[in-house]
Amino acid sequence: MPVDPIEIHARPVAGPPPPSWGPHEELFDWQKIYRYVRLSLGSVRRRPWLFLLISGGMVLLAAGALATLPKTYEVQARLLVQKNPVLAVRADANAESPTRAAAEIIVRRDNLHALIQQTELIKEWRTRRSPLQRAKDWLFLKFRPPQTDEELLDALTGLLQRQLVVWVTNDSTVTIRLEWPDGLMAYRLVDAAHRNFFETRHVLEISTMAEQISILEGHSVKLKAEVEKGMAELQRLHERSPTNGRTAPRPLAITPPTPDAEVVNLRVMLEAKRRAIADLDEFRRRHLVEQQTRLTELRALYSENHPLVADLQQSVGALQNDSPQMRMLREEEASLRRDLAKHGGLGEAAAPGSPVIPQELFRQDYGNEDPAVDYARAQLRFAAIQYAAMRERIDAASVDIDTARAAFKYRYSVVLPPEIPRGPIRPKAPLVMIAALLAGLLLALFGTTAADLRGGAVLERWQVDELLGPWRSIAIIEVRFH
Repeated sequence: MPVDPIEIHARPVAGPPPPSWGPHEELFDWQKIYRYVRLSLGSVRRRPWLFLLISGGMVLLAAGALATLPKTYEVQARLLVQKNPVLAVRADANAESPTRAAAEIIVRRDNLHALIQQTELIKEWRTRRSPLQRAKDWLFLKFRPPQTDEELLDALTGLLQRQLVVWVTNDSTVTIRLEWPDGLMAYRLVDAAHRNFFETRHVLEISTMAEQISILEGHSVKLKAEVEKGMAELQRLHERSPTNGRTAPRPLAITPPTPDAEVVNLRVMLEAKRRAIADLDEFRRRHLVEQQTRLTELRALYSENHPLVADLQQSVGALQNDSPQMRMLREEEASLRRDLAKHGGLGEAAAPGSPVIPQELFRQDYGNEDPAVDYARAQLRFAAIQYAAMRERIDAASVDIDTARAAFKYRYSVVLPPEIPRGPIRPKAPLVMIAALLAGLLLALFGTTAADLRGGAVLERWQVDELLGPWRSIAIIEVRFH
């Protein structure tokens, strides 16, 4: 037999208000808060599948965002620049600090262009994009033509200028930091940047001294020619003057012909370029050995297909290519060889010998001396003194350049070498997953509670009291059966 539905009505009765009316002494109604918390926790028991669906969905959504959204990796390198008092040269006293304008050298636009070409960044940029960025690129291709290599080069140069930060501390430490969306490329860019800084400083310091020697050699050739000219003139005057029983000076010693000053300069510069190329090649080989040792250590820990091993192996392969400074030196060497070939100076360079001045040319005969001979002798003596002083300067500069080449490896040292980052700095996956889990739990709790309240069902006794309000203690309950 079917049961008729029941209607419950509460009719308030006139009377004095209940004693509970009035101001509350507490700021929060903790009992009411406790009731709602118990109702929310009970909704989880009543709707478990809804709770799991919402909380699990938030976790899966966060994991998907971590997999598709672009990430940010950070790589740092720290270099220490210090002068060695043992291998000091005279130029160090007045030379500017090697760390001066270090940031400008590294982030200069032409250096950034060379850095992009050296690391093949344009090709790697298109292949190492995140899934979301690839989707954005595919969508943009529907409305505009693809970027050319020149446009992408300008865009990457501007991005590097913003993300590559270089600063110098008071203790002569140069720090290079890069934040980049790809970990391997960040490592390769910082590694190439600090190597290029080393090579640029080497070219600036050593090549400058080589040019100084080249200039001095050119003046030395001119002074030697003046000495030889003075010797010939003095010999001629001795032969023309009456001897009066004096012994005529012996003939001049045969000296090798004085080479052209241009040929001497070209040979000095060519030798300096060759030595600079040898130094940079040795520096590159040492760095390559370090990278190969690190690769061997990673292979001992991980398999051959591990991303760290594959990325470092790719970086080691990139070290086989010449740096921009090395290519520039090789081009300058080829240009000097062509110039020497034009002047006919590609043969073996004979060591420049000093002219041998016979002692008889400086022997004076007081009282019977021709004034022209005396003047020519003074000119020859002055030219010989100048030539000897120039050769001393050349010898001192040669010692300085050899000392500077030896001191360079001790002047610049890597305090913190760049490392392949093991994880991004933004977003941090553990924090994101923990936040997603907490947010999912709170959202799921809110969802199950809202679903219970939306249904209008009375699930707790205190809900009836809330519906009756302040008249619940004096209400008359009417129950009607249909």
